[in-house]
Amino acid sequence: MASAQPTLGYWNLRGNTEPIRLVLHYAGIPFNDKKYDQWVPDRQDWLKEKFTLGLQFANLPYWIEGDLKLTQSTAILRHVARKAKLVADNEADQSRLEVLEQQAIDLRVAFTSFCYNAAQFEQNRPEFVKSIPDKLKPWSEYLGERKYLLGDKLTYVDFLLADVLSIYETFEKTAFTGYPNLAAYVQRVESLPGVKEYLNSDKYHRLPYNGPVAAFGGSKA
Repeated sequence: MASAQPTLGYWNLRGNTEPIRLVLHYAGIPFNDKKYDQWVPDRQDWLKEKFTLGLQFANLPYWIEGDLKLTQSTAILRHVARKAKLVADNEADQSRLEVLEQQAIDLRVAFTSFCYNAAQFEQNRPEFVKSIPDKLKPWSEYLGERKYLLGDKLTYVDFLLADVLSIYETFEKTAFTGYPNLAAYVQRVESLPGVKEYLNSDKYHRLPYNGPVAAFGGSKA
């Protein structure tokens, strides 16, 4: 008897789980994409199940694969990356990759923190937009003419970074001005087999990126 597909549980938005989906679709790993509705009152869609799944640290996202039950988005991303063989080939490169991983997460956190400060959003928007070139410049300089972050070697952090960069460009259409290699990089990752098909399917929605209380990316439209 075939074992059940693993389940990825998260809100019905992109958030910090989208890179996991990208890896899974690229690798052709079947999974159940369980989405909880954050737009229902008091988040009851999730809360009624939260403590029934046997999660050690009940939270979203979660990954259930037989007896293996994980939470924390980065832990899940690393796990599926190992399954997909999208990690570095040696210890030194893996250490470098983990630095890039954390830098990409910092880039995402800077954006989401700005969006969730709804009371100050419009006031802070001009300054944040002004800061985008400085935020993206180190990535453009690092990538240079590299195909991926580790040269010709595709890794899970490429999916993480491409997803973060794409939402900056969704927010501010001029984000890649002066950084054509970043625009080409995102296009390269989004054109990968499995990823392209997913992004062009009805399973994918560019928005919402954030939850409903965010000043940007919290709408389904």
